[in-house]
Amino acid sequence: MTPEPSSPIILSVDRNETIPRKTAVTLKMRLTFLDGSVLHVTENHVRLTGKIDYAYQWQTAAHQLIHRWDNAEHHNHISTFPHHQHIGSEENVLPSEPITLEKVLAFIATRIAGAQPTSD
Repeated sequence: MTPEPSSPIILSVDRNETIPRKTAVTLKMRLTFLDGSVLHVTENHVRLTGKIDYAYQWQTAAHQLIHRWDNAEHHNHISTFPHHQHIGSEENVLPSEPITLEKVLAFIATRIAGAQPTSD
């Protein structure tokens, strides 16, 4: 399982739920950053294979998409299928290497450093 995230850019971590099932464990949480933006985390840890199905959605405080990374098995035209990212809108789908929560947090930290609040 993913450890509780820790970063100086995180204002709060709300663990929404951890759902243990026979074949997988699903982790859902919401992280609020110092600039007011929010990261919704969903990880489905498959017990038998060790595979992690993920969706990391970063959005403004006003719920506008900034960036989302996921490996849902759609967008099979993307060269890195099933891994892909949505930047700024659902329609803007681009390739993405497999990603982890730690890499997402590092990415967001570089964007928040010196940035304007993302609440509008």
